[in-house]
Amino acid sequence: MGRLHRAGRCALVFVAAFALLAAGASQAASRWWVLQGVKFEDGAVATGSFAYDDVTRVVTSWNIAVSGGTDPAFFPFTYMPGNSTVEVNNAWSVVPSIYFTSEDAGPPRARMLRITPSEVLDGTPASVPLNVAISSGNVECLRCDPFRVLSAGSLILTMLPPPASLVEVIEYYNIGVDHYFITAIPQEIANLDGGLTPGWTRTGLSFLAFAIGSSGGGPSASPVCRFFAPSATTHFYSAIALECRNVAIDLATTWVMEAGNVFQMELPDTVSGACPAGTVPVYRVFNNRADANHRYTKSLVVRAQMEAAGWVREGYGPDAVIMCSRSPV
Repeated sequence: MGRLHRAGRCALVFVAAFALLAAGASQAASRWWVLQGVKFEDGAVATGSFAYDDVTRVVTSWNIAVSGGTDPAFFPFTYMPGNSTVEVNNAWSVVPSIYFTSEDAGPPRARMLRITPSEVLDGTPASVPLNVAISSGNVECLRCDPFRVLSAGSLILTMLPPPASLVEVIEYYNIGVDHYFITAIPQEIANLDGGLTPGWTRTGLSFLAFAIGSSGGGPSASPVCRFFAPSATTHFYSAIALECRNVAIDLATTWVMEAGNVFQMELPDTVSGACPAGTVPVYRVFNNRADANHRYTKSLVVRAQMEAAGWVREGYGPDAVIMCSRSPV
């Protein structure tokens, strides 16, 4: 009886909180919306969230992941502030059409995701289906051919944004092939540390990143794509949308895309190479061999050692910065 009584009180608290959310919807401006059950006609899915202010009609903090499609042009990709822009179109209706556009994810034509709900996003109701009857308003395309249409899905109002979760990206080395590897995936880390993937040992180096789907990071926050080259048994990572696109499309016979987002990083200024406040530079070096391998490190000493061994630096600015890691608290 005690447990049932407590469960009943918890249920009442939840109902009351939801009622307050709905009651205060007309007073609040910026709200978080989560994609639920969003599917494409080709079987792909879209997940993630964004904040929308129905007064100013501005979208912020978007993090929308789409899976790959039957057309290779639509490789797995995550729209984030660092690799895309957003526009809200209310020209023909009070119901917003939201356009997420990445100029670098689909050259020569920009990649665009359009989402059009069936009602205004003012928080009443708290669940709004996408108006999939308007195919041109719920579609992902490359300006806009080729394209794929959304066939189902809703936007769900939430109380809070996704947490700003940090993960540790751990570096490993395999002396047998002279290759480096990084990962933040718990199961991979367990397999490597437990010897289930033999030959790899920790170097003792790591850096911090935001977890997949995290709301953390500033305007340069971007997903990190990951590729695998079977011929060289090596991996490649990039937070640069154009690099992800070029490897996925132009080098598809050599590199297999494993994921469009394995963790999230901020990017440096493309001219100066300067990292945003609260972050530190991550450098990338390339072994310049047929068995292509890259190493990612925060250490200038390590980078100098690698360059002395013939590795080549890659990155932005005079100091060649490739990504920016969150500074330890």
